Amino acid sequence: MKRSLYMLSSILFLALFLFACGSTDRSNTEEADDNTGETEETNETETEDFPVTVEHDGEDITINEKPESILPLSLDVTEILLELVDPSRVVAISSSAEDKHLSTHTDKAEEIPNRVSTAAYIDPEEVLAYETDLLLLTKMHGQEEDASSILSEIDLPIITFDTMGTLAEFMENIEVIGQAVGETDKATALVEQMENDLDAIQSNIPEDQEAPSVLVLSEVGAGTGPFMMGPGNISYDLIQLAGATPAVDEIGLEGSSPASIEQVMKMDPDYIFLLDFFGRGEEDFTELSENPGWSSLQAIKNDQVKMLDVKYLMNPNVEVLEGLEIMVDWIYGLE
Repeated sequence: MKRSLYMLSSILFLALFLFACGSTDRSNTEEADDNTGETEETNETETEDFPVTVEHDGEDITINEKPESILPLSLDVTEILLELVDPSRVVAISSSAEDKHLSTHTDKAEEIPNRVSTAAYIDPEEVLAYETDLLLLTKMHGQEEDASSILSEIDLPIITFDTMGTLAEFMENIEVIGQAVGETDKATALVEQMENDLDAIQSNIPEDQEAPSVLVLSEVGAGTGPFMMGPGNISYDLIQLAGATPAVDEIGLEGSSPASIEQVMKMDPDYIFLLDFFGRGEEDFTELSENPGWSSLQAIKNDQVKMLDVKYLMNPNVEVLEGLEIMVDWIYGLE
């Protein structure tokens, strides 16, 4: 009798065990099926994002697949691109992206092994040597215009930008590039953050104070000597966003131009920014500063001269907002 009860108990235990295993297997299978469905749905969503047609500068550029080998041919578009994508999606950059005085992404630049010629000397054959699926180019030089014409004849998406002379243009181009590389949400979030930062900075500008005049001086390349930065450069826009007056308006400057002591004396600005292009500090402004007329400027007499890296005021990137904040704090005594 006892033996029979023992055998019955064993059979019942085995049955319960097998039932539990079966339930677990079914549960795991259903969960796996659910996860597979989520993965398939995610992949379908990513696929549905492309092809996309980017409307920019009166043109429609169709991009069939999400770009994974992107080639930015100018520093400003490189700055935007590295805000939006992992460096592994960038096949090459110009060496200027490695310079801490010019670029805000030197750390990411180190992760990108290949280099292309500087923006002023683009070689279309060099560009085409890379296996790329999207080209980004800013038309700042005649050579870039020629390269753009040649590259446009090739069956490859290319988006060309005009010089980004205002913060608004820079943010608009963030949206364009975000759409092109499949990072629309990230681009929108970045622009919204920049707009919020701008509002916060401008809220500190005194309403009852007379607008001071501000002059930005900087080299623009090797051996150029200092330039007076005028309309068309983002620094001109930043001065206005700071509630100040561009000193170059005093002489009717229509664009950036080589600096002369006579012109600087005529402007006699309240504040002067010296931008460090090569990491040599005030050395690049010696010809101006050693002229007797320099010491007669009210900005010099009042010790209202500040040195900053080029990236904060002259090169379009997200850190120009930090440059704007520095300007506002300095010229209104908020530091």
